[in-house]
Amino acid sequence: PTAANYEYEAKSASSERFTKELARRGASERNVTFLYDTRVEAISVTQPDKATAVDGTTTGTQKPKISAIHTNRGITHVPADVKVVVAAGSWTPHVLALMDLYAPVYPLKGYAMSVSAIEAMKANKQLQPRDLPSRIVCDEYMFTSRLGDEIRITSIGEFSGWSTKPTPQVDIEFRRQAAVQFPQLRDLIQQAPTRCGHRPFVSDGVLLLGGLDTHDNVYVSCGPGSNGWKLASGLGEIIERLDSGQTAE
Repeated sequence: PTAANYEYEAKSASSERFTKELARRGASERNVTFLYDTRVEAISVTQPDKATAVDGTTTGTQKPKISAIHTNRGITHVPADVKVVVAAGSWTPHVLALMDLYAPVYPLKGYAMSVSAIEAMKANKQLQPRDLPSRIVCDEYMFTSRLGDEIRITSIGEFSGWSTKPTPQVDIEFRRQAAVQFPQLRDLIQQAPTRCGHRPFVSDGVLLLGGLDTHDNVYVSCGPGSNGWKLASGLGEIIERLDSGQTAE
């Protein structure tokens, strides 16, 4: 190494645990209904009524509204006074494309694995807690964080469409680099399943946030990928303020 960055205040977190806990609390405390394994396949839009002026021209300032969302599990009807928020991460362009809208968001596939610190010390009696990462560790290839027993190793940004399956060659390199960084965990690294997910990548890092100019009842909240789940609660609050008129567009 030629340099080191000591992040003395760095804390660890798990986006998976965060999301599951948010879902649990939303269902039990906020009366939110989650539909799992549900794909949006089509969107119905109601066109606004246009009035005819005395000179024969048409007038009207209303915009089209989403009236129904068609999924593989049925149709969800959208009442006239309800707003729709598209906060679908990397799938945002898929959803908006159903409305003939383009969103410059691209799926950047990340690779992750988790290794148990307890299992590591059971497998190797010579290992001590000080031999395992206790904080964020990062280099050119890998980013590792520690949360309780979980040692989470992440790396790689790959453009390969919307597939969430590891690319074999990339997965091999991912494990090789992880073992280089943590040779004491080599056996567990080779056994741990690789999990892939998408970060919504935008070229300039700017959030896509706010109401659509083209539709009357649609908001978008998407990106940037590396900070999306950290910002999610705040972005939701901004959407709420926009909808209630507390915040200017």
